[in-house]
Amino acid sequence: MYKFFAVAALLFLTGCTTTNGPQSQCVGAMTTQEAYGHLDPNRFTIQVLALSEERDVRGYIRDIKGQDPIWVNWKRSLGNRWYAVIYGDFATKAEAKSVIDTLPARIRQQGPFVRSFAEVQQDKQTNVFRMR
Repeated sequence: MYKFFAVAALLFLTGCTTTNGPQSQCVGAMTTQEAYGHLDPNRFTIQVLALSEERDVRGYIRDIKGQDPIWVNWKRSLGNRWYAVIYGDFATKAEAKSVIDTLPARIRQQGPFVRSFAEVQQDKQTNVFRMR
C-alpha cells in the first residue's frame, strides 16, 4: 500500500505526461479500463515477465528497446504483490511472436508469451502504470 501511495504522490507532484502518437495516453498510474479500454481487443501484446519485486522491473524494462508502449500491471495474489510487464500493441499473434524472438536473451529466459488485449482487458484486479 505504501508503494502505491508513493507512486500516486510522485505523479501528483510531477503531473501526468502523455505519449505522442495517434492514441495519446497518460503515462502514469491508471485502472485497467483506462490503460487498455480503448485498445482493440482483437489485437495482441506480449506479457514479458511477472516479478514479485518492484525494484527488478525497471532493470528489465531498460532492456526493451523501441517505442512500443510498456505497461506494468500490479496486483496482490496469495498474499504477494506481483508486477507483470506488458509490451507492445500488435495486429496479429504471429507478429507478436516474432517480436519475442528479437527481445534480449535475458528477457526471453523469463518466458514471455502472447496475450490478446481481450484477455488483458478482462483482468479487473490490477492497477496499471504505463511506462512509455
